[in-house]
Amino acid sequence: MEALSHNDISDFLAAAGDFLDADPVNHSVHLTGVDAVLRGRRPAVTLISLHDNGNVVGAVTRMEGRPLHVAAMPVTAAPLVAEVLRDQDINEVTGTRDRVEAFRRLWRDGGTETYALRLYRLEELVVPDVPGESRLTTPADDDLITEWWIRFVEELDGLPREEAEKRAMDSRWMDAGHVLWLVYGVPVSWAGSTAPVGGVSRVGPVYTPPEHRRHGYAAAATAAVSQWAYGEGVDHVVLTADLADPTANSVYQGIGFRPVSDWSEYRWF
Repeated sequence: MEALSHNDISDFLAAAGDFLDADPVNHSVHLTGVDAVLRGRRPAVTLISLHDNGNVVGAVTRMEGRPLHVAAMPVTAAPLVAEVLRDQDINEVTGTRDRVEAFRRLWRDGGTETYALRLYRLEELVVPDVPGESRLTTPADDDLITEWWIRFVEELDGLPREEAEKRAMDSRWMDAGHVLWLVYGVPVSWAGSTAPVGGVSRVGPVYTPPEHRRHGYAAAATAAVSQWAYGEGVDHVVLTADLADPTANSVYQGIGFRPVSDWSEYRWF
């Protein structure tokens, strides 16, 4: 097996583009990262194509400010990838669990699994019967969405407010769909989704303020943003859920999402 590093996104896509496009569900994060590079929104730090007997068998990517992504890396390629990256400062790796485990054991000692996740794909949408209605966000909602995004990061990562603000992406710069669920005109939940890439949209974040929880609003917002994605012409809607949150996993399965694979994020502090 051979690993080729690419400094140019066009060269990388010429080598690995068809391989990534062949499985857009499992390669969704790779594809949206590449799309961000093509749009000039985020530079690439790592672009590796993996070859065996003249065939492309895998890829590894890392965008600035994001973890190393190994969902498209064969487990057997982990030693080769670790060697190619030996001079890079990599503190996070994410992807399917088996691939993350293969890489992180070779990278360095210490660290911890920060998330155990499950990737779901929407098979047949079940729209919940929940009071209220949905609408797409407008620029007037930016402050609200940004605030909810910060709260989402605070809860998910257990971070203090200042650090959560640094991690939360300002909604005004998201090339995505955002849907609010409203009851009597009051926003009670929010769901975002990536813009379609490779026929796939990835739902997330989904956030409901504590005072509005346990009414089905998150399920309704998720269903609504999924309908938005289908309206944009996607073939698949996917999302990842934290396995430590059984409620979220139950909610997503209740509206038609079905498991695809288990994922992990590993971080060295």
